Amino acid sequence: MKIYDTVKKEEVEVAGTDGLIQIMKNGRQVDLYLKEKKTDEDGYLTWDVEHWSTVDNKRFIRCYSLEGRVLSESTGHNIYDLRNDFKPEEAEKIELS
Repeated sequence: MKIYDTVKKEEVEVAGTDGLIQIMKNGRQVDLYLKEKKTDEDGYLTWDVEHWSTVDNKRFIRCYSLEGRVLSESTGHNIYDLRNDFKPEEAEKIELS
């Protein structure tokens, strides 16, 4: 999968979801620009971009943006949660930052 690296200003080839997880473990943030807005099951939070990064290679954090504005909410995930919650296939565009 080809994604854009906003730091190096170039397109890079990544080996799917596992490759993106490894990039996060190496200290980079993965930004998923979603095809459409998402809302949580309670209707409390709506977002269109997910910013994923790692805390210590075992714990991950997801922050949110809506229409260009970073939201104050975030969620914590372990490596096993990523199989259910980290979905780059739902993204219109993926960037490294």
